[in-house]
Amino acid sequence: MRSLILQITRIGVLIAIAWMIREHHLRISIQGDRPITISEVIVFLPSAHRLFPDSSLKAGLWVLDKNGNRVGYATRTMPQSRDIIGYSGPTDALIVSDADLKVVGIAIRHSYDTPSHVEDVTLDYQFMESWNDKSWQQIAQMTDLKKSRVYGVSGATRTSEALALSISKRLDISRNPQANAPSLHIRWQDIGLLLIVVGGLAFAFIKNSKFQRYRWLWSIAVFIVLGFILGDLLALALFVGWAESGIPWRMTPGLVLLFASAFFVPWATRQPVYCQFICPHGHAQRWLMKLLPARFSLRPDIDFKWSLKWIAPALLLLALLTSFLKLPIDLAGVEPFDAYLIRMAGKASIIIAIVGLIISLFIPMAYCKYGCPTGWILNFIRRRGEKNKIDTQDAIGLALLLIAFALYHFYDPIHTWIVLP
Repeated sequence: MRSLILQITRIGVLIAIAWMIREHHLRISIQGDRPITISEVIVFLPSAHRLFPDSSLKAGLWVLDKNGNRVGYATRTMPQSRDIIGYSGPTDALIVSDADLKVVGIAIRHSYDTPSHVEDVTLDYQFMESWNDKSWQQIAQMTDLKKSRVYGVSGATRTSEALALSISKRLDISRNPQANAPSLHIRWQDIGLLLIVVGGLAFAFIKNSKFQRYRWLWSIAVFIVLGFILGDLLALALFVGWAESGIPWRMTPGLVLLFASAFFVPWATRQPVYCQFICPHGHAQRWLMKLLPARFSLRPDIDFKWSLKWIAPALLLLALLTSFLKLPIDLAGVEPFDAYLIRMAGKASIIIAIVGLIISLFIPMAYCKYGCPTGWILNFIRRRGEKNKIDTQDAIGLALLLIAFALYHFYDPIHTWIVLP
């Protein structure tokens, strides 16, 4: 029972971190550089107490009262309507609706248009209130302003018409968020990944010696096919990207299946199926460790080995900071896996791949043991022995969870302190 609780806790830590990354990314993508504040919304909805990001493709904010009930919806025209230019620039407007998505008011938040024209539009209450009590569907259909009886403001015609079209476009994009949802798309690459998963599971669980004698052939095949033909290796950049934007199971079902097998098979069975039987970089290190005689192998002392084991957690911390603070760091460059995509590989990935393989000649499986953040995550949730006691990895996982919590809840001061000194 204790072992089961510990296993659930470990996967719960990862899910909690992924959830905070997702919610933070959603909040930033909706709010952008000029976040909507409750003070703006309360002008139109007096019962508004706080704003909560909408996880659907409407990409706005639910307005909640003190009891947590939804009393309205708030969204902005930027950046979706950035290409609609008035007299001299686009305008960012706030659109506030009630819980039934009927507009209760709009307000100009910021504009790159001529200031005097923007002021004229803002002071024209007939124009500004002409949207009230209209549904999203009605406004989204206003492609011809004259037919819709929306008239420009005298002296600021282009500015007001551009604002009207921005509002219409914004709500047209949002009124049916599932309309653009992709359908299930199975490619030949997905079939290939399915076969790789099946093969990896077979070599992991079929202990028959006659079957296992072909493992060398399997390692060559998966190294070439997964590494250089498909290129769909699991990586830290992939995990963070999916945490931020969602798992694309409709577009890449094979890769999602590979991801699921890598996570849940070790969690349930203790068998590291991906790291041991699938990962091309792992296979390459196993081959290289056999090239030199054993007398050339190096054995790091305890203190040095302890230091090396902090490399992967440090890279995980870097990934958290990069995701939450939007640091200009390409996470694909902190691991070697992109190096297998030779035509698109970055220099950093190639260097890490080559250096890691050279070191593995002398320290067997050096990168897997000490430098791989992806492997660290997969090993973190793996059942580790029958007793399955709390260990250093659990303490590091908890520390990463607390850091993610701080970055999520105290984003503004941390971002100002670190990114905008």
